[in-house]
Amino acid sequence: MKTILIVGANGFIASQFKQQFMHKYNFINLSHHPQFSHLTLEQLELQPELLKTIDYVINLAGANIGDKRWSSSRKECLIQSRIDTTRRLVALLNRYQPQIYLLSASAVGIYQPDQENTEFNLIDYKNYANFSQELTKQWELEVQKYTGPYLIARFGVVLSATGGAFPKMLAPFLKYVGGQLGTGQQYFPWIALPDLLNILETRLLAQSCGVYNLVAPQLVTNQELCKQISRLWQRPNWLKLPTWVIKLIFGQMGQELFLNSLIVKPQKLIDENYVFLYPEISSCLQAIKSKQI
Repeated sequence: MKTILIVGANGFIASQFKQQFMHKYNFINLSHHPQFSHLTLEQLELQPELLKTIDYVINLAGANIGDKRWSSSRKECLIQSRIDTTRRLVALLNRYQPQIYLLSASAVGIYQPDQENTEFNLIDYKNYANFSQELTKQWELEVQKYTGPYLIARFGVVLSATGGAFPKMLAPFLKYVGGQLGTGQQYFPWIALPDLLNILETRLLAQSCGVYNLVAPQLVTNQELCKQISRLWQRPNWLKLPTWVIKLIFGQMGQELFLNSLIVKPQKLIDENYVFLYPEISSCLQAIKSKQI
């Protein structure tokens, strides 16, 4: 049985990945919170010989980007949890086990809004249009310092009934105050949790390298998403939050996470004939409502 070092082991995606594949792999958990894991990064730095027992590394470290308003201290937390952790991890691997396969998370926030984006878009890592780009570009630059084989997985918003963003998105509708954000015309890159987990595992086994967009093939606007939630949960879709209100409440985070329109396609997965379990938002939401995912 192969062994995976999973970084950010107490996070939602890491927990779900371990639960799905617990009978297939041994897991060594690494986290900033020792009560949730077997190791901290500091302990691994003191015991680098442990890397000899590892076949793969999955780096899912990073504080939740949409959890709190982006104050200066919150931005620093987001930077530290992603960039600093990845820098130290890559330095360890380069020094002691540079042949280990590394799969490292990133986000579709690296892309320019209001244009079609695939993995083949050239990324200007020196210039940032906003904080999301600055964060993801610096994060990816740290991964690119690894001398061994690596894959950068740019996540869309992961949808599931059990955690992540969707329960927060659904909550206003359940309270009869749901509605679109801003104009509602902004595109929303998403992926169902089972697809995300399957893609991570299949790319791991294939030891695929480079960049992959982990998003569903169907492009969906915020307006369409709200209509579908309203229909399935039989709740009104009436309270439209104007752009100025979102910016007032959430500040910079509101603009970048809720209002920017990101058009992202999973071109590599399409080219490789990956069969999505949930290629359309309607089937994904149905599965969430019935607690299948």
